[in-house]
Amino acid sequence: MKILLHLPAYREPELIPTIKNAIENADKPKNLVFGICRQYHPDDQFDNLDEFRKDKRFKIYDMLYTEAKGLPYARAIINEKLLTDEDFVLQLDAHHRFTKGWDTTLLTWYADLVKEGYNPLICGYLPYYDPFNDPEKRVMEPWLSEAASFYPHGTIFIRPTGVPNWQSLTKPYPARFLSGHFAFGPNKWAKEVKHDPDIYFSGEELNLTVRSFTHGYDLFHPHRVVVWHATMREERSGKLVWDDQSKRGDDMWWKQQGIGRAKIRQLLRTEDNGFDLTGYDLGTVRTLRDYEKYAGIHFKKKSFQKHTKDNRFPPNPIIEDEKEWEDSFMYSFYHLVNIDRSQLPGNDYKSILVAFDDENGISIDSKYIDDYRLTEFIRNGTPIHYEEMFMTDKNPSRVVFWGLSETRGWAERVEINL
Repeated sequence: MKILLHLPAYREPELIPTIKNAIENADKPKNLVFGICRQYHPDDQFDNLDEFRKDKRFKIYDMLYTEAKGLPYARAIINEKLLTDEDFVLQLDAHHRFTKGWDTTLLTWYADLVKEGYNPLICGYLPYYDPFNDPEKRVMEPWLSEAASFYPHGTIFIRPTGVPNWQSLTKPYPARFLSGHFAFGPNKWAKEVKHDPDIYFSGEELNLTVRSFTHGYDLFHPHRVVVWHATMREERSGKLVWDDQSKRGDDMWWKQQGIGRAKIRQLLRTEDNGFDLTGYDLGTVRTLRDYEKYAGIHFKKKSFQKHTKDNRFPPNPIIEDEKEWEDSFMYSFYHLVNIDRSQLPGNDYKSILVAFDDENGISIDSKYIDDYRLTEFIRNGTPIHYEEMFMTDKNPSRVVFWGLSETRGWAERVEINL
């Protein structure tokens, strides 16, 4: 059984360590094939693949970094140009570490799920490793992909969290979301559920999730650690594709993000934006509503069921009555909080209240900022900037920032209509 390791790599210093670690830890390294879309800068030396070019296991597509058009574009090149007759695809990024016998583990899990009658994809957010302190800083527990909130543009903020009682799990467990940086499945899946090159970055995972599910694939998260992933943001700061494009005065990031998000909203049937989705549409084995009921997600309402927000495994409890199902959702509220010194200029705050109120001034949700963020805010003028999200039966009408002073009590107050 041959496995194609699907590796898009944009100016990636971890590319070669990832390749070598995969080979060193595989039970059958001769059955590995590396499909690499190498988006390189001529001045970089850390991603030079010359030592592998005569190895028949390596299929390398070299692309000058100025020709890069986002992550799904690179992924599409790998699946369309480099994937041939390999039995399986392991879709990754290019900054990973692997457990001993990882290939046998994945093949065994997959075969066992097939025996149970599933058409499985083993996928999800992988626990973290630190390239600069490895293996000491590896997270040794598996992660679950949770629905944190809806973004205003219609996609979902998916983030990793811990798996409840993971030690008691004996096999991969049902998942709501597919991860871009870890998905293991058959060749047929990679050929059938194609990467849409119009999606630049945001929304890639939600796009693949609903399309894979409606094409008849069953999603499972690993119940044990099998591969690690690193975000690598600090080392690569200023070298990511959108950084380089911005330096060249290229606004592709903003244009393509808007196009991709609009296309995803059409895919989710919340808008009709005039795109031809041929080749990148939903499957016909299951419906979008089937996915919504399975995952406890309502795309038009931008909302989740409590079962989903509690991170309980899917499928969600069946509700046959349509009205009862529609009424089972809470609003998923999202707001990007940004407080600067021009709004709250005091120097003696012991806390800052951030409150979300309804139209009558009644609080729906609130919290106090009294940690390091407040210290940096007063000392250095660093804005307090974070993503706020919560479930609610009623959407807020305004956000309030209110400084509580050591000497003046409730002091400066700012109200912003939402």
